[in-house]
Amino acid sequence: MIAERHYRMLLVSSGEQFIREIGALLQGSLYQTDNSRSASDARGKLLEKRYDIVIVNAPLSDESGWRLCVDASRNNGTIVGLFAASDSFDEMYARTSVQGVFVIHKPLSRNMVSQALSLMVCARERLRTVEKKAVKAESKLDEIRVVNKAKWMLIDHEGFSEAEAHHYVEKAAMDAGITKKLAAQIIIDSYLH
Repeated sequence: MIAERHYRMLLVSSGEQFIREIGALLQGSLYQTDNSRSASDARGKLLEKRYDIVIVNAPLSDESGWRLCVDASRNNGTIVGLFAASDSFDEMYARTSVQGVFVIHKPLSRNMVSQALSLMVCARERLRTVEKKAVKAESKLDEIRVVNKAKWMLIDHEGFSEAEAHHYVEKAAMDAGITKKLAAQIIIDSYLH
């Protein structure tokens, strides 16, 4: 059974009808939506909360909308969709596609919006997987840094070879029933105090 994900979404549109129509598609527990009527209001909300998906209906009352999309796409893990009229589509696409913004032609059908949302959700899930791998890799690198620092302290202070220092850290972790990183940190702290 696949766990159901929930997506925090920001809808940005100067027109109330767009927000109502998109909101009707998002009924149910899958999406938690906030609405904005301008780019400046949307930027404030982006500073307050982290959104999985931001959808901008261009143009906005205070700007064309592409700058907001670029800004929103810089938030880690945020997928951005820009709905642009045919006469501005090429310019919007040129300005935002390199930032990973999905640009969708208006006028929109219900089916097109549904497909665009599905693609944005798929992209968000892919990013979630990449984020998890990055966190895991960073954690492993941090462990390596701490263990290496402890090994060098053992080499400097106790005259151990690198292999002996490595074995010492591993044995200390195993004997205490703790991680190598914690054992290494204890060793480091013992030389700093």
